[in-house]
Amino acid sequence: MSERRNDVPPSAPDAPAPQASDPVLEIAVPGDDEERLDAVAAHLYAAGSTGSAHELTGDGTLVVAWFPEEASIAPAAEMLAALDGVIVRRSTRPRVDWLAHYEDSLVAMEIGERFVVAPRSDLIEPGSRLPIVIPQEQAFGTGSHETTWMCIELLERMSIDGTTALDVGTGSGILAIAMSLLGARRAFAFDNDLADTWGVVAKNLARNGVPADRVSYFFASAEALAPSRHFDVVTMNILPHVIIELMPHVVPSLAPGGRLVASGILFTQKDAVIVAAESQNLTLADERTRGEWWAGTFETADTRS
Repeated sequence: MSERRNDVPPSAPDAPAPQASDPVLEIAVPGDDEERLDAVAAHLYAAGSTGSAHELTGDGTLVVAWFPEEASIAPAAEMLAALDGVIVRRSTRPRVDWLAHYEDSLVAMEIGERFVVAPRSDLIEPGSRLPIVIPQEQAFGTGSHETTWMCIELLERMSIDGTTALDVGTGSGILAIAMSLLGARRAFAFDNDLADTWGVVAKNLARNGVPADRVSYFFASAEALAPSRHFDVVTMNILPHVIIELMPHVVPSLAPGGRLVASGILFTQKDAVIVAAESQNLTLADERTRGEWWAGTFETADTRS
């Protein structure tokens, strides 16, 4: 009969592979404060959180927010800590398959008065609304966020028919597609993020049947927006500090009577954007708010009566 060596442990069933984890922020919100929870959600979106979950506690709500990398945690924590009554703690949690969560919640969304947006065409019922199909593509807009909603609502409230339009920071291309469906003679989808957006816009144009002579897309730096082309309508659904930085390049490309729609802006940051627009001789003509978010339409001096 064989003997077991004391320095060799007995065999055991294979242990499960360790589960991948991601850095998270745990944000404690006291009580049942919907306004404060909305503020937390807005700050997480602006900070680039990949997803969040709510856990009810005895004295409020614990918001757990995942981030793509450790480096993105610190600025988010600083922003959130400035909210009154909110307690922020860094931690780690098991990685979540957010795409699976997304697939479980596929719905068509009616936006504004005229649009319906969905991640698949089979989710859209035939009707009088203008359909846009935008699937989940990395971090790009699918139409589900308040900032995109407000852009589309503001576009619906102006005359787009026959115009030349530009979407700066286009991402998925949804706003360029919307402007084309509203009657723009030609729309241009512009982004400087070639690595992440290459191919996304082209696929979305194809799946929505948008002809190449109606919407074109290009990738370049802001300097490419020199005043060699005059756009009647420009949309910028990006972070407010980027909007402010790009305004000196974007505004000279506006045609006389042109309009600039700016979104992606927390309500607390709108004044800085308005001041930057006024410094470029733009006037606030229309605005929308949803939760903690604000969007505005600015017009050139030529449109003032």
